[in-house]
Amino acid sequence: MYCPSSMHPNANKENVSTSDVQASFVRITRSRAKKALGGVSIPPTKPSFKQQKRRAVLKDVSNTSAGNIYSDLLEGGNIKASRKCVKECKEAAKEDANIAMEILVDMHKEKSKLAEDLSKIRMAESRDAFLSNSKDEEITEQQEDGSGVMGFLQVVDIDSNVEDPQSCSFYAADIYDNIHVAELQQRPLANYMESVQRDIDPGMRKILIDWLIEVSEDYKLVPDTLYLTVNLIDRFLSHSYIERHRLQLLGVTCMLIASKYEELCAPRVEDFCFITANTYTRPEVLSMEIQVLNFVHFKLSVPTTKTFLRRFTRAAQASHKVPLVELEFLANYLAELTLVEYSFLRFLPSLVAASAVFLARWTLDQTDHPWNTTLQHYTRYEVAELKNAVLAMEDLQLNTSGCTLTATREKYNQPKFKSVAKLKSPKRVASIFSR
Repeated sequence: MYCPSSMHPNANKENVSTSDVQASFVRITRSRAKKALGGVSIPPTKPSFKQQKRRAVLKDVSNTSAGNIYSDLLEGGNIKASRKCVKECKEAAKEDANIAMEILVDMHKEKSKLAEDLSKIRMAESRDAFLSNSKDEEITEQQEDGSGVMGFLQVVDIDSNVEDPQSCSFYAADIYDNIHVAELQQRPLANYMESVQRDIDPGMRKILIDWLIEVSEDYKLVPDTLYLTVNLIDRFLSHSYIERHRLQLLGVTCMLIASKYEELCAPRVEDFCFITANTYTRPEVLSMEIQVLNFVHFKLSVPTTKTFLRRFTRAAQASHKVPLVELEFLANYLAELTLVEYSFLRFLPSLVAASAVFLARWTLDQTDHPWNTTLQHYTRYEVAELKNAVLAMEDLQLNTSGCTLTATREKYNQPKFKSVAKLKSPKRVASIFSR
C-alpha cells in the first residue's frame, strides 16, 4: 500500500503535515490521519452552502427552472427574477392543461365517430343478409326522409345516443353479443318433467308460478326478480328430484334469492315464510337456499326473456317519434304469459322476446307487417324462425286452452298497464306466415 512515509523517508510522525496526507493517492480516513499525525484530530470538512444547493439541484436534471432559481439566489440575483420564473411556470402549466383538455375532447369525438362507423358497418351487414335471403322478391329501396328514419331496407341505429352514459352505446352491440352466447349456457332442460321429475307435473309448476306472480305483485318486486325466480326453479328441477310437498318451498326460496340479487330492498326470510301461511320455517327456507345456490354454483347473472325484451322493444319503436307505451306493456304481458307454460322452455329467451314484440305489433296494427329490417338486425331472427313461438303465444293470448289461472291477466288489466290484457287482434297472426 502506498503510504505517506514513502514520500518523506527522513521525516518522523510529528513532522508529517495535513497537506502531505491529502497529497497521497491513497484514500485517507480521519482515523488514519489521526494515527499518522500522532493523535491530533482533524475536524470534519464542511461543504459550503453553495455546494449543497448545487448537489440538490442535480438530483433532477430536468428541473431547469428550479436550477435557475437557485442560481439567481446564490449568485446574488433578486427575488423578482425568481417570482417571474414561477409565474412563467404557472402560465406554462395552464397552457399544458388547456392542450390536455383539447386532446380529451378530440379523443371523445373520435370515439363517437368510431361508434357511428361501427354501427354503420353492422347495419350494412344486416342489409346484405336481408337482400341475400330475399332474392326471389322484388324490393325497392326507399330514400331517407327528412326525419332521419331510413327506408324499409335500412336499419335504424338505436345506439346513436352516445351522450347518454346509461345506454352504453359504444359497447351495447358487444354486450348483447355476449348475452346471446350466455343464454345457451345457463339453460334449463326442456323435458325435465319427463326425464327427472316423478312426483310433480307441468300443471303443478303452472300453479306455483301463477302464485309467485301474485306474490311479486304483493311485494312490488321488479320484473327481473320474477323472471330470475322462474329461471332458478327450472334450472334446479332440471337435475334435482323434488317431492310435491316441497315444491312451494323451492318457489319461495328461489324468489328470496332472486330478490337479494335484483332488489334494492329485498323482503326478509320471515316475509316469505308468512306468505306461505308459515307452512315452512326459517331454517327450512335457509337450508333450501343453500341447496339451490350450491347447485347453480352461485351463477345468478343469466339472461332472461326480460333482458332481451328491453332492447327489442326499443328497436320496435325506433321509427316512432313518440314511444308507444301500449306496445311496451303488451309485449311484456305476452312474455309474462309464457312463464307459466312449461312448453315454452323449448324456446330460447331471445326467441320468446322477439315473438312477443312481433305479436304485440300485429295486435296493435294489422295494416302493416310487424317485422322489418331493424328488428331482424337487432333480434337476429327472421320471420320464418318466429312462426312456432308466435302461434303458441297467440294461443296463450286468446286463452284457447281455457286456463283458469288469471294472475297475469288481472295484473295487466289494471289501468296503469293500459289494460293491454283485453287487447286482441281481429285477425289471426297465422295469415302472415301463409303469405
